[in-house]
Amino acid sequence: MLRIVIVDDEVLIREGLARMISKESSTFCVVGTYADGKQLLDELPSLQVDAVITDIRMPQIDGLELIKRLKVSHPQIRTLLMSGFTEFNYAREAIRSSAVDYLLKPINKEQLFEVLYSLEQERKQQQDKENRQRAGLLLSLLQIQEPAAALIGGILLPLPYFTVTVVKGGRLEGAIAYADRLRADQRIISDLLEVHKGLLAWVRYSPEPLTPAERREPAGGIGAACPQQRLHLGVSRSYDDPARLRTAYLEAKLACDAGIYNPQPLHYATIEELKPAGHMASADPFLPVRGPLIHELQILNISGVREWVHRLFCAFEAEQADPELIIRCLQQVEETVRNELKEFEETHRQQSRPRLEESVRACMSLGEIEKLFTSTLTAVLEDIRTRRLELSGTAVETVKRWIAANYKQHADLNMLAGMVFLTPSYLSKLFKQETGLTLTDYVIEIRIRTAKLLLKNAPDLKVHEIGTEVGYPDPAYFNKLFKKTVGVTPNEYKRISHV
Repeated sequence: MLRIVIVDDEVLIREGLARMISKESSTFCVVGTYADGKQLLDELPSLQVDAVITDIRMPQIDGLELIKRLKVSHPQIRTLLMSGFTEFNYAREAIRSSAVDYLLKPINKEQLFEVLYSLEQERKQQQDKENRQRAGLLLSLLQIQEPAAALIGGILLPLPYFTVTVVKGGRLEGAIAYADRLRADQRIISDLLEVHKGLLAWVRYSPEPLTPAERREPAGGIGAACPQQRLHLGVSRSYDDPARLRTAYLEAKLACDAGIYNPQPLHYATIEELKPAGHMASADPFLPVRGPLIHELQILNISGVREWVHRLFCAFEAEQADPELIIRCLQQVEETVRNELKEFEETHRQQSRPRLEESVRACMSLGEIEKLFTSTLTAVLEDIRTRRLELSGTAVETVKRWIAANYKQHADLNMLAGMVFLTPSYLSKLFKQETGLTLTDYVIEIRIRTAKLLLKNAPDLKVHEIGTEVGYPDPAYFNKLFKKTVGVTPNEYKRISHV
C-alpha cells in the first residue's frame, strides 16, 4: 500500500485530490493533508509516508524547499510537484532536486495515477529487496551465538519492538498463509523465516510491546489454519534492542519445545508460562544409567539396553528436559555404545540413518523421540548380534590358534577381542562357553602342556630354561604354578618321566 501525503494551501484542491486518490484503489492510502510544508515536517516523525504530493507556492515552507529538506531527512520518500504553467522554471529546479514528476494544474487524473501506480510498483520492489536482505540478516542473528557488532548494526527493523513466535510442525503451509494474511489484512509488519524444515520463526514488529492477548493471538489463527495437524507454538517477550533477537528466538523456541510433553494437538506457550528448570538443568541424567548400560552392552543384552534407555526417558519426562539436553544425553548413549561395541560405527553407517539431532528435533513428542531412538539403536544391536553369532564358531578357534602359535607372549584380552571384532567381555563369555576355561586358564594349560613335553623330551634343558621357554621367566613362579596345575614340581615331573 502506497501511503500518500498531500500538501497545498488551497483546501478545496487538497481535499478534492485526497478524495479522488482514495476512490481510485485500496492500493493508495492518503494518510494526511497539510496546508504548508512546515506542518508536514513538524508531524513527519510520527507518520509513515511513501509519497508526498506538494504544491510549489505555499506560505512559510514552499514546495521546492520541502522537497530539498525531505531529500536530506527522508530520502526514501518520493515527491510529486504540482504547479501552473507560469511556474515551469520552479518545476525544472524541483525535478533537479529529486522530485519524481511534475503535474500541471488542473491535475490530469490519468497522468496522476500513472505516476502513483509506478511509485507503488517501485515501493513494492524496494520493500521486497529490503525484506530479503533483512531476512538474511535475521537468520544469521537468530542462529549465531555471539553475532558481531557489525552484523547487529547492519539490521534496520521496521518498528521499534519485535516479538518472536516459533512454530513447529510437519506441514506448515497453513501457518505461512496465516502470517501472510495478517500482513495483508491487518497491516501487521513481520518477517517469516524458515530456520530449517518444519520450524518457522515469525518475527512480528510493533510500535509498543505486544500485550498478552496480542501474543496469544497466533495460537487460534494458526490452529484454525492447520486443522487436524499437530503444532507447537512458543512466544518470546517483546524487545526493542536488535542485539536481543537471538535471546527472543531462544525464548520462543524453548516455549515451543515444551510441546513434546503436551498431549494436545495444539501446544501454545509463552516463555513466562514455562515452569522453572529443575535440578536436571545442571545435573547429567545419563550418569546413573551409564554403568548399568555398559554392563548390558558388554554381554549384548538388548532387552537390558532397552530397559536402561527407557529409564533415561523416564528421567526426561519427570524433569521436562528440553530437546537440547535430550540430544546431549542420547549422544552420550551412542558414544558409550560406540566404545563398547567396535562394530557399531560401521553398522550404524551402513544403515544410513539420519543424524541424531535432526531426528530428535523433528519429533513432536517425547514418546516419538524414544520410539525413534530405541528402534534405531535396537536395529543396530540386532545386526551386531547376528554377525557375532555367525562369527562365534570361528572366533574362538581363531583365538585358540593364535594362543597355540604365540603362547610365550602375554595374551592381552583387548588385543584378542579386537582381532575377532568382539568386545573383551563378550569374547570371555563366548570362550568360556565353548572351552569350559577362561582365557587365562586356557593359556596356562597350553604353557604347562608344552613345559611337560619339554621336561620329558629335552633332558639337556634346565628347569628354569624351560620356564622361560613357555613364558614364565621367574623360576619360583613357574615352579609354584606347575605344581599347582600338575601336582608335582617340574624337577619331580622330569625325574618321573625319565624313569
